[in-house]
Amino acid sequence: MPETLRPEALRKALTDGDEFALLDVRERGEFARRHLFVAINLPLSCLELRIRRYVPRRSARLLLCDGGDGRSERAATILEAAGYSGVNIVAGGAPACAAAGMEMFRGHYALTYAFALHVLRSYRPPVLTAHTLRARCDAGEPMVVLDARPPGDYRHASIPGAIDLPLSELTYRIRDVVPDPATPIVVNCGAITRGVLGGCTLIEAGVENPVAVLENGLRGWTLAGYAPEHGADRTAGGTTPDAIAWAQAAAIRLRSHCRVTGISRAQLQRWRDDESRTLFVVDVRTREEYEAGHLPDAIWVLGGELIGLYEDHIGMCNARVCLVDDDGSRAAVTASWLTRMGWPDVAVLEGGVAGHALVSGPEVADVPWLDGARKLTHVAVATLHEAIRKGRVLVLDIAGSNQYAAGHIPGAWWANRTSLPALVDQLPQVRQYVITAHDTGMACLTALDLRTLVDAPVAVLSGGTGAWCDAGFELVCGLTRTLGEVVDVLPEVNTRWGDDRTTVLNAQRRMVQWQDELLEKLERDDTFSFPELPVPWT
Repeated sequence: MPETLRPEALRKALTDGDEFALLDVRERGEFARRHLFVAINLPLSCLELRIRRYVPRRSARLLLCDGGDGRSERAATILEAAGYSGVNIVAGGAPACAAAGMEMFRGHYALTYAFALHVLRSYRPPVLTAHTLRARCDAGEPMVVLDARPPGDYRHASIPGAIDLPLSELTYRIRDVVPDPATPIVVNCGAITRGVLGGCTLIEAGVENPVAVLENGLRGWTLAGYAPEHGADRTAGGTTPDAIAWAQAAAIRLRSHCRVTGISRAQLQRWRDDESRTLFVVDVRTREEYEAGHLPDAIWVLGGELIGLYEDHIGMCNARVCLVDDDGSRAAVTASWLTRMGWPDVAVLEGGVAGHALVSGPEVADVPWLDGARKLTHVAVATLHEAIRKGRVLVLDIAGSNQYAAGHIPGAWWANRTSLPALVDQLPQVRQYVITAHDTGMACLTALDLRTLVDAPVAVLSGGTGAWCDAGFELVCGLTRTLGEVVDVLPEVNTRWGDDRTTVLNAQRRMVQWQDELLEKLERDDTFSFPELPVPWT
C-alpha cells in the first residue's frame, strides 16, 4: 500500500538530498494552472507509456500529486502492480499543498526558464533587442544568427536567415559555421533558455567573435512585429578536424570552470551495478549518430533539450546522469549546465562510445502494458473510410486536443483517455469503435481500456490519423466533437491551429509576463534554490 504524505512531510522529502520523483499526474492544462516547482508532469493518461523511461529503478521514491481527486490513487495502483515499491501519495494533492503555504507555479518548464533568468542575471551576457537585430540586418551588417533549438522547432518558425545549431552542438560546429573570428554572432531560441545558455556557452568556451543573445528569442521577434520564417533548412553540415580540435579544447575549459567530472568505463559499470541509485545514461549526439550506434542502455536526448526540457525526459531528481558522445565536447557543454542547474551527480564518459559494444536503431520504449495489444484488431485506412461512409463505426481520437483541432477524421470524437470510464456512456451506440491517435501506443492502451467499458468491438486504426492523411482522405479542423472537458492545455496561454494574430500575440505577452515573475516567486519557495554559480568567465 502507498504511504500518504502531508505537506510538511513532503517538504522534507523534497529537501533531504535523496533521490525522488515528484510526479504530478494531472493533464497538462491542469498542471499548468498551478503546481509545485520541481514537479514533473506525467499525466495519468500516458503514465504507462513513459514511466519506465522517467523512473527506471523500481525501488525509487515516488511522490504522486494530483488535484485532490483520486488520480494519484489510480496511478499508485498501476505503479505498484508494475513492481514500484516506493510509492507515496501527496494527501490532498496540489490544492492541499497550496493551502499549507507551499509556493505554486504556473506553466510548464518553470525550473528551466527560471534557471535561464538566473544565469542571465548573474552572468549578464550582451543582449540585443529584436529592433536592434532587425536594424542591423536591414543595414547589411555582417553577422550570423544561430538558432539553438532542435531542427523540428527551427523548421516550424525561425528568425529569417538564422542557421540551426542546437545548444549542445554550438562549440562542436561553431568554427565551421562561423570561421571568421571577427563576425558577430547572435544566439536565439524560442524564448529565453537555450538562447541565453547558448550565448554564454560560446563566450565561456573562448570564441573570439562578439556574441550576443536575442532578447526573448523568437517570441521577442514576433512581439516586435516582425514575421518569422517558416520551413527554413539552413544547418551546420559536417565538421572539420580543426573545428573538432577547437571544440575539444573548449570542452576542457568548460569542464574546468564548472568542475565537471569524467568517469571511466569501469566506473560507469559500477554505477550500473549500484541498485541503490538511479542512473540515466544519456547520448547527447544527433539522432542520426545515436541510431548509427549507441550504448545499449543509453536513451537519446539532444544535449540542449536535456537542459532546456529535462522534465520531458527524466523524472528522478538527484539521480546520477552519465552523458555520452563521441569525443566529450558536446557532453561537456550539457554537463556544465546540468551541474550549474543543481544536478549533484553528473559525469561525462571519458572516450565516449569508442571501444564499447554498440547497438543501432532508434530508442526502444519499454512499455510492458502493451503486451496485450497484439490481440487487438487493427483496421486499414480504406476499410475505415468505407465503414464511416456506411455509418457503421465511431472514431475516437485520443491525440492532444490541439492536434485534434488542427485536423481529424470527419465525425471523430475527441476524448482524454483518463476521462473515458466516467464519460463513455455519452458516446453514441455503434457497431464498432475505432481508436486513432498520433501515438500508436496511446491508441492501443485506450483500446484495451475501452474493451472493458463497451459491448461493441473495439479496433485501432493502423498508422493512426497520419496514415489517413497520407492516403489523401479529408481532415476536418476545429474542436467539433469533444467528450468531456478539454484539460490537456491551458486556454488562457495556449494557441491553437487557426487562431488569429491578435490571439497569438496576446498569449505570447502573457508568457513574457509569466517568465518575468518567476525569480521573485522562486525566492519565496522553500523547497528549491539554484546553487551558487561559478564566477563569470574571464
